[in-house]
Amino acid sequence: MAIVGLGVWYYLSGYRFSNASVALAPGVTDTTIIIRDSIINANTFDSIPVGFYQGMLPCKNCEGIQRTIIFTADYQYKMEELNWGKGTQARMTSGTWEKEKGKFVLYREAKAVAEYKLVKDSLINTKNNGNVIPDSLSAQNVLFKKNTAPENASWKKRRADGIDIIGNGNEPFWNIEIDREKLILFKFSVNEKPVIVPIEMPLVTRDSTVYSVRTEAGEPLRIAILSKFCNDGVSDHVYEYQMSAAYKGRTYKGCAVILNLGNPD
Repeated sequence: MAIVGLGVWYYLSGYRFSNASVALAPGVTDTTIIIRDSIINANTFDSIPVGFYQGMLPCKNCEGIQRTIIFTADYQYKMEELNWGKGTQARMTSGTWEKEKGKFVLYREAKAVAEYKLVKDSLINTKNNGNVIPDSLSAQNVLFKKNTAPENASWKKRRADGIDIIGNGNEPFWNIEIDREKLILFKFSVNEKPVIVPIEMPLVTRDSTVYSVRTEAGEPLRIAILSKFCNDGVSDHVYEYQMSAAYKGRTYKGCAVILNLGNPD
């Protein structure tokens, strides 16, 4: 009934979408509802688009392009684009952003590459690489506000205790805490003793930080922190980093959050 009501509203208001269609990736179910909240109530500009925004965009040769952008208060951004149905790796780019005449312009190497209009809880893409996106296609070029990994009381306490990085995952549940000056704590089962190993210098590349250590029993433990966006599969929260841990022939995959200053990559 909500979808029918939405269609009636558009018809009575004279609002029109183009006949172009977008194929959505399997599992994307909140698009219509968020468009309703974001487009119908589009009458004011928020201040700045700090945090995560995500949407599924049209794609001629795939099921849809999932675009995720994180904006920071120091005018930096990181964007990840994933073509659904193609089996390709996500593309990650970064740059700076500025507010210009009510719009938010993304720059890469001093060149303007995109322009967005912030409307309530949504970013509407109005220009890409110099090409203007018509208003009739606004509903197909929207990024929706996502919840950033929360600042919960437990994490604040761990930060105060000197923990710099926390990673976790599900099925099965596991948790890793890294103190860059002291140790790595790996908890991977409520029935097994946690693994605690002294910290060692990681291998740092442009997109990853990898810790390769051995336990007291000589078992290798490899922890990789990747500069890729991550969803924990349980909540609507988006994390800025992915984490994986290889231990005793098994690989644990999940998300990571950086508690103290200093990037893992």
